[in-house]
Amino acid sequence: MKDIQILVGDKEFDFQVSNALYNKFVDTMASGKAVQAGFNLLSKSVDQKQRASLMELIRDKENQPKATLVMSVVGEISEEMGDSLPEVVKLQKSTATFADETA
Repeated sequence: MKDIQILVGDKEFDFQVSNALYNKFVDTMASGKAVQAGFNLLSKSVDQKQRASLMELIRDKENQPKATLVMSVVGEISEEMGDSLPEVVKLQKSTATFADETA
């Protein structure tokens, strides 16, 4: 479980994000529902005392998620979730052939 603090405008919000909740976000996002996945992640992980205040910020007048804001906050959470992971780097394969090495 990661405790993450994010400033949105002039309000600070506390999020508690478990690996299970983050994995569900990634799975839902992979199915093509990125904004809904992000909205669900935020609404489920924000401190419940701050939930109403967050919902006011990330929903428009028609009660629809503000995609850009939702994904910006989710981007900050994603960065934090990856902080404790080891670096992953793809190594290049040698393109030299045996004939090149013996020439």
